[in-house]
Amino acid sequence: MKDIIIQVDPIASVGILFKEVAMPMSEQKQWARENYQGVEDSLKTAFSPDFEELDEDGIRLDVRQSIKHGFFSAMCSSTYTTLDEKKRFLEIVCDESRGRILVGANAALAKIEDCLELLARAEKVGCSHAFVEYPRHLRPQSEEEVYRYLRRLTDATRLPIILYGYHCPALRQLHPSGILIDVFDRLADVPNVVGMKLTQPINIGSAFELCERLGERILFGPANLELVPILARHYHVQWVGQWVVESLQSPEKPYLVEFMDLVNKGQLDKAMTVYWRMSPAYKYVHELQESYLLKGSHPWAHINYYHWCVGGNGGLPRGSTQSSEEAAILDESGRKEIRDCYKKIGITPVEEPEEEFVVGKANYAKGIRANHLTRTPLYRQ
Repeated sequence: MKDIIIQVDPIASVGILFKEVAMPMSEQKQWARENYQGVEDSLKTAFSPDFEELDEDGIRLDVRQSIKHGFFSAMCSSTYTTLDEKKRFLEIVCDESRGRILVGANAALAKIEDCLELLARAEKVGCSHAFVEYPRHLRPQSEEEVYRYLRRLTDATRLPIILYGYHCPALRQLHPSGILIDVFDRLADVPNVVGMKLTQPINIGSAFELCERLGERILFGPANLELVPILARHYHVQWVGQWVVESLQSPEKPYLVEFMDLVNKGQLDKAMTVYWRMSPAYKYVHELQESYLLKGSHPWAHINYYHWCVGGNGGLPRGSTQSSEEAAILDESGRKEIRDCYKKIGITPVEEPEEEFVVGKANYAKGIRANHLTRTPLYRQ
């Protein structure tokens, strides 16, 4: 009798073994796979004419607008606001959403005590998830120190957590890229860590390494749309957002929502057709954002103007303590370029008076005008 030789594919056998011993996904990770899909908006705070209080009507208007856009989620990214204002912002958004859209809490604050307090409030008022990052101003002595900081945040809540993959200057003493892959690798095993936003100017090599190491355990949301179809072929890329997503669509022409819907269906050829339709507007906003992100800032007034151009509240941001060289001033040429970008992709921006943007749509409807404002930060006629 001849010997029978059975050949076993070593790669296939490893896969079978992995399936047999793999731990089941946590409740939060399973929730994310099923619900965290599409485009996530980045909501900004609206203010009273004296910039001393939140404009609740303007905030509620923007929540309704995000729903009209077809976004699956709205991340509450308030800037230059107090901790109490951030808490109130979350309450207003959760109340207005009434389950029609997911609501995220941006808990990336300078003090860990404030982060913990905001996470507790987010869970209490009904937020569905939260975003955290390691502060830019700290100078850790070891990777373990960074891990303990972020682990303290993830362990403080049952909310699903989104991490931030970006080249943090404070961490370059520990890794040339400023991205601590080993730390993120450990965090990806935490039950309520469900995803990571990849910053727009991320190094492609870093993006690849993160996806390779973490790709089976968490979802990725590249802010750089050029990476989406490439990474989606091999990893869990089913959402984008937490940036000025209104720059590429209107409620009537939801290009970006259509793009991600096609990506999630695996129809990448069709998705690229939509990508090229958005391309003229995407090129402009990509370059605009990148120039400020590399300096650790954002073009806040421009972002609000994008919101307003397609029906959002708009209104000037409160402003910051940045020097004039760092701050992005929205002037007439900047406004024209944004409006021209919309027209290039077949979207007609609102034709209301520019003054409505300056004070905010909700305030304008109440009779408030530009001369009622106590100041006009980041804006030039």
